[in-house]
Amino acid sequence: MTLDESQQVETLLVEWHRWQSAYFPALGTPRCDPTCRGYQTGNQWLTPKEKAELADQKIWRANSEIVDVLVDTLHWTHRAAIQTSMHNKRVGYDVFSNPRISAEESHELYQEAKTLLYPKFVMRGLVKVTEEV
Repeated sequence: MTLDESQQVETLLVEWHRWQSAYFPALGTPRCDPTCRGYQTGNQWLTPKEKAELADQKIWRANSEIVDVLVDTLHWTHRAAIQTSMHNKRVGYDVFSNPRISAEESHELYQEAKTLLYPKFVMRGLVKVTEEV
């Protein structure tokens, strides 16, 4: 895996973590009547920029759902290392850690997880393979 491909995997994992962190279960009573729950206004009044943003959001959501399924196939130690690394990247400092795994071992497991996920991402078309000369 080249540095560029590793960076693509890293970007996918960061975007997946952002998507996963945005989930909040709906608790309490619904905010709208059940008959109007699925209503959406049409796109005919949107500007081209807003339409592009909607399309990008759909792609981001679909890619994140695929990454979520693929990350779930990993061993728990790899998933824990990914979560720890993503939390630290979001904050910008190394404040999160796993009490069961040392920091060095967590980094090694994170790199292993990226290596394990890379072929799966390539098969799904999420990562562009760069040709080495």
